[in-house]
Amino acid sequence: GRILLMLFLAVSISLTAAIWDIMRPLPPSRLEYLSHVILDEKGSILETRLSRDGYWREKIDLDDIDERLVNILIAYEDKRFWDHYGVDILAITRAIYDASRTGKISSGASTITMQTARLMYPSLGKKNLLTKLKQMLMALRIEFHWTKSQILEAYFTLAPYGGNIEGISAGAR
Repeated sequence: GRILLMLFLAVSISLTAAIWDIMRPLPPSRLEYLSHVILDEKGSILETRLSRDGYWREKIDLDDIDERLVNILIAYEDKRFWDHYGVDILAITRAIYDASRTGKISSGASTITMQTARLMYPSLGKKNLLTKLKQMLMALRIEFHWTKSQILEAYFTLAPYGGNIEGISAGAR
């Protein structure tokens, strides 16, 4: 009886802490550091300045991205993007099962939202279990505060394109 009570209390406190963390506002991220691009009336670049952190990074609106590219990203990276809340339990279960069967990690379980969390907060990119759990928690936070379209915009704004070029807009230029 006493052990069950202690277990119940531990689970209840952990869930309460996780929910409280998810509901907190998102901390500042790399999305706040954008390049300054000055265009002429025809849309040609007159001048650019790197972001404060040294990247050529331009914000992109989802409406400015070909829908086919968005669909390809989702099909390749996160087939259930529209159906989960930042963490895909089925993908995690599959990855754990595959790893336990083969003895090595053969497939990932990162969602687009988890990848976006990693892009926004580089400290979440370390490859260890604790960091992966923090990344999942941040993905849940992002999903709580943003729409799926906002998540895709953040992803397409921060995706690396080599060197200090980030985001589909800067990459396309």
